[in-house]
Amino acid sequence: MLLLNQTFEVSGKLMRLLWYEKDQAYWIDIEHASAWPEYVEYSFIESKLLDGQIRVIEDPHSELKSQLYDESSVNWKKCKHAWDIIKPHISSNELFYRNERGRLVRQLSEQYQITHQSIIRYLRRYWQRGMCMQALLPDYMNSGGKGKRRDITKSKLGRKRSVSSGIGVNTTPEIEHVFRLSIERNLLKKKHCSIPLAYAKALNLLEASITQKNNFELYPTITQFRYFLKREYSKTQLVELQTSDIEYEKDIRPLHSTSTAETLGPGFRYQIDATIADVYLLSQHDRSNIVGRPVVYFVVDVFSRMVVGMYVGFENPSWISAMMALINAATSKVTYCQEFGIEIDEQDWPCVGLPDKLLADQGELKGTLVESFITSSGTVIENAKARRGDAKGIVERLFRTIQCDFKPFTAGIVEPVISKKRGGKDYRLDATLTIHEFTKKIIELVLYHNNDHIISKYDRVEGMPGTVPSNPLSLWSWGISNLTGRLKTIEETYLRINLLPHQMATTSDFGVCLFGGYYTCSEIIKLGWLHRKASTRPARVRVAFDPRDANHIYIRPDSNMKHFWVCELTDRSRRLRNMTFWDVWKLRKAENKSNHNEAISSALSRGKVVHKMEQIEQEALKHKPNSKGLSKAYQLGNIRKNKLDERALERHKLKTSLTKELSGSAKIIPLPDSNNEDYSYPEFIDELFGDEDTE
Repeated sequence: MLLLNQTFEVSGKLMRLLWYEKDQAYWIDIEHASAWPEYVEYSFIESKLLDGQIRVIEDPHSELKSQLYDESSVNWKKCKHAWDIIKPHISSNELFYRNERGRLVRQLSEQYQITHQSIIRYLRRYWQRGMCMQALLPDYMNSGGKGKRRDITKSKLGRKRSVSSGIGVNTTPEIEHVFRLSIERNLLKKKHCSIPLAYAKALNLLEASITQKNNFELYPTITQFRYFLKREYSKTQLVELQTSDIEYEKDIRPLHSTSTAETLGPGFRYQIDATIADVYLLSQHDRSNIVGRPVVYFVVDVFSRMVVGMYVGFENPSWISAMMALINAATSKVTYCQEFGIEIDEQDWPCVGLPDKLLADQGELKGTLVESFITSSGTVIENAKARRGDAKGIVERLFRTIQCDFKPFTAGIVEPVISKKRGGKDYRLDATLTIHEFTKKIIELVLYHNNDHIISKYDRVEGMPGTVPSNPLSLWSWGISNLTGRLKTIEETYLRINLLPHQMATTSDFGVCLFGGYYTCSEIIKLGWLHRKASTRPARVRVAFDPRDANHIYIRPDSNMKHFWVCELTDRSRRLRNMTFWDVWKLRKAENKSNHNEAISSALSRGKVVHKMEQIEQEALKHKPNSKGLSKAYQLGNIRKNKLDERALERHKLKTSLTKELSGSAKIIPLPDSNNEDYSYPEFIDELFGDEDTE
């Protein structure tokens, strides 16, 4: 069965079916400029379709029906005027006959005071372009030769000047060549200049070929330069050439997918990243000391946007701080929150375990230390390209959200510029919070984000019902129940020890020494490592340590990742108790600085003492008698006698000095029955020094 307005290809012609009844039909050539409806038998079309000599094709003017037009535009008003003229007559098949059509054309021409050619053009457009109102639209899209280059003649092309004087100059091939040189040298590169500057450089190149230097009509305008740039170079081409590869990939390139589409469910892929918080903090042990800005690590689940782990401290972004965040992500958050006085249930922060994949930067999670982590956890490490923050867009955006939330309610926030004007205030002096209090704030914000924050632009996976709220906790719970869970369960103690930073420590009689602190445990005591002059003690041992707790370290006695000894601080290092290793490092740094300064002072004093000893030695040499001519036997034979004489003289001097100290004006009362006994102070010089000569 044929359909009205159907188009066919017949012997290279494109025909449109206008009307049919029983075995009669009319169609028209839609490409011929002077075509009229032609009679054809209905059965003829059907038979040719069956033979394949006629085939049905897509209407080449079908786009006219789907386009929207501004009813206030000139072309639509003309279309509406033409439609009002022919609409009452197009449903009649009398227009297919020449005599009736001519009579109607004359009648409409007199009625609307328009030419015969206009009415004929309306009818022909209506039949050839799809038998709809839009078929009567004027062909304004073909006006002006859009995209076609015009031939240069003696007359000036383009619109006339309305501001500047004169006629102007055409853009000749020579001028186009100069324009192209200036554009390629100045605009089509990463460090490009502005369009006006590129135009000025083009004029400098043209100046050599222009004889009349003061005739500005001979110079092309900047509008002509912009037109040439727009015509010859697309915006996409300009952006790609003027932008660095990294910036283009990060900020400009079209996005073809989302992070959620690349995950299978909760725990499949985590993103980890760090930032330096825009706030200054005070020391935990001495609030009079400003300690600087803390580092904040977040570990975020890509599927649900849940913050599964965090770390807040003063350790720079590194393997140490990243491991602290991963340990927090893999363990229960109830105990962690209790350390800061926050009570939660397991269902408030339910994510415990390690992911299948972990996306990180090129820095802290790239190197030999990652191998032990992969071995112990089975997690695959993915490293983003350098300077491609968009690869971890979820965690990067979270940093901005969290900082915007705590800044209005926190003192010591970093300002763009420190005020140096008279009376200006340094924002660092406003620091109020300690690391403990700031961490408590971050935990509260993370709990709000996980439980109540609505992700307005979350792209849901197939099969997720619309009743599931778009907050991280609900998305996590639905994903765990309905999708593939990829979390890896691992023993907390085993994970914590193996993910802690490791260091080589020395051993001595006082214990295992790490960062100036001495540690001991029952295992090393049993092995006799603390015995003085012990030969079985190793010189160095490998230990793991938690930067947040200086009270304990963990000795790794062998290569087995499950073996470790827990060591505690000895009394010798009691001053380090309840400190963090950051405090220990800071204390050691202050001590080293102080000792360095004192070492200079001590060296100066030692030099003075040596100088005085040398003076005493030189003075003694002056008084030493000349022993020339005396034998060695004579000089060495009287040593014993000389010593006894010298000791007797020393005792006499000591006795005289004691007598002078006890003498005074006090009244002396003799004791009864003294019998002339001597009650003076006894002398114990012989007992003190011994009478025997040991030489």
